Amino acid sequence: MIRAVVFDFGGVMTAATMPMRVKAVADAMGLDWGIFVEGFRKYRLDYDRGDKTLKEMYDAIFGDAGLAVAERERIEAADTASWLYRNEKTLEWMKALKARGFKIGILTNMAPAFAPLFRSHFADFIALADALVISGEEHLTKPDPAIYELLRARIGLPAEELCFIDDLEVNCEAARQCGWRAIRFLGNAQVVAEFEKALLE
Repeated sequence: MIRAVVFDFGGVMTAATMPMRVKAVADAMGLDWGIFVEGFRKYRLDYDRGDKTLKEMYDAIFGDAGLAVAERERIEAADTASWLYRNEKTLEWMKALKARGFKIGILTNMAPAFAPLFRSHFADFIALADALVISGEEHLTKPDPAIYELLRARIGLPAEELCFIDDLEVNCEAARQCGWRAIRFLGNAQVVAEFEKALLE
């Protein structure tokens, strides 16, 4: 029996899955977007874990590429702004689940520097949560099993009663390895349909 639904933040509670405002700035500055994609793959979890600041993450990305980039503040500001696109359909679904008696969890990879913006801009999402884990505040990141166990302990339910919603399959698979159910988020209609089907299994 599923008794709680645990939500990722970026790409689930937001309408964008990557810092797409960064791409617009990078394109305008003539920078190869592939540099950023590779850099995020290597260093984004360090930032989300709190091991690097945003500036240090971009220092590493540009250092690897051998670039001296001017107007860095534009890129860093665009990165932060990219995560402020709210997915209102997810909020409405969270409210509906809560009204049906499901517990709500939030489990997100998020840098500690961004957490205050999350708490202010997404306060209505957070108000629905029975348990919240932010990676940068715990120095853990998905897909580490320890961060899933931390959320499970905070929500107070066994793993088999949790259903995780995340836009990345690697994070969904990690949840399954911890005994949770998991559904990869590809869109609101899709995830709701798959969740309702899972309730019948």
